[in-house]
Amino acid sequence: MKYLKYVIIFLLFFYILIIPYNMYFKDTIVNYGFSYALSIGEIPYNDFNLIIPLFSPFIYSLVLLINKSIVSVFLLQSLFLTILYSLLEKKLKNKIYLLFLLILFNYPLGLVSFLFPGYNFLLYLLLFLIIYLEEYNNDYLIGFLIGLAIITKHTIGVFFIIPSIIFYYKDLKRIFKRISTMVIPIFIFLIYLIITKSLNNFINLCILGLFDFASNNKHINYLLLVIGLICLLYIVYVIIIDRKNITNYYLLLSVLFIIPLVDQYHISYLIISTLFIFINRLNIERYYKSFIVIDIVIICLWSLIAFNYSDFRFVSYDNYPFRYFSSDWKSNYDGIDKFIKKNDNTILFLLGTENYFYKITNNKKITYFDLPNYGNYGYDGYNTMKERIDSLNNTYFIINRSAFVNKDFNRQYYKELVSHITKFKYIKNINNYEVYYKE
Repeated sequence: MKYLKYVIIFLLFFYILIIPYNMYFKDTIVNYGFSYALSIGEIPYNDFNLIIPLFSPFIYSLVLLINKSIVSVFLLQSLFLTILYSLLEKKLKNKIYLLFLLILFNYPLGLVSFLFPGYNFLLYLLLFLIIYLEEYNNDYLIGFLIGLAIITKHTIGVFFIIPSIIFYYKDLKRIFKRISTMVIPIFIFLIYLIITKSLNNFINLCILGLFDFASNNKHINYLLLVIGLICLLYIVYVIIIDRKNITNYYLLLSVLFIIPLVDQYHISYLIISTLFIFINRLNIERYYKSFIVIDIVIICLWSLIAFNYSDFRFVSYDNYPFRYFSSDWKSNYDGIDKFIKKNDNTILFLLGTENYFYKITNNKKITYFDLPNYGNYGYDGYNTMKERIDSLNNTYFIINRSAFVNKDFNRQYYKELVSHITKFKYIKNINNYEVYYKE
């Protein structure tokens, strides 16, 4: 019966992913694109721009070696979510259903994005695996997982060693045990970078480029910032009254997820950590059956709304079945698809989500042009990409006109580079896009 429950949970997560994932079209498709690029033999940092270490794209790419479909990623993510669910359940017991309810409710904050595959989620899963292993004092394995966290998202993972230092500074042997295995994944990743001759590009994109990324991507929603500060203060308060609980120190690190992007997706990790601590301190296990019923009701309502959404329908593409498109989005896709099939010498310089979707569904390679975000091109990224653009001849460029003229449409879109492209010969409009030609 216990195993049957986890099978049901797995299938439930798979079903949940299909509904909101297809309507939320931001970083999700880009994360899938990183793994897709790996699965077709591309070398990250050399062939396409990537500002994180390789572990997350690598893990998700393994299933794409078998089948390139996004469904493969859904299935792997459902497995990861089931593992995380079991880890949370060990701490929360039946109160897990209340946390699940708050994630699914999705209003007024879109916490459901927490469930989506990608490096942030994988980092969070590693965090809870480390918290779980702290109960068993397995220093070597904890150190190894900290190493994996560092090569998942180095800007956050490197701080995972701090709770160990705080708690075991009087027992240096334990800290050294953790460090001895922590360096193993890092060393393997370093060897990969050397073998693929991508070390210099990695340093440029993932280290030197951080300054450009931080200075150009300070997106702050002040309501979310206030919510984040409340969450931070609450976790600090709990640490003060419960100083011997290392779990709270680890969860405090969740505040790093929102630096420098204070948006709903990134702040969801801090909110989940806060809710975990808050719910764990409540005595409400007796109400768990009510929580289960409400969870089921919410999922049914989601289904009813999603499958009857005005002007939306499921469309299947190569590598991406179950895409939930409005007629306008489908028209945009068909227009671009028709043009790039007719003109091989076309550079898509749209939003990264759009570029990746068009490339993946047309079985094309991912390039440096496909994620034109501020901070994604390393040191002096503007001049680097301007030179790449200027080196091309007899090439069409397609830009997203709406994102270019509206500064609030997508703040990460590299508008200065788009402005440079608009100096070329204007050809025509394709729905919301504009085509330019460089002779």
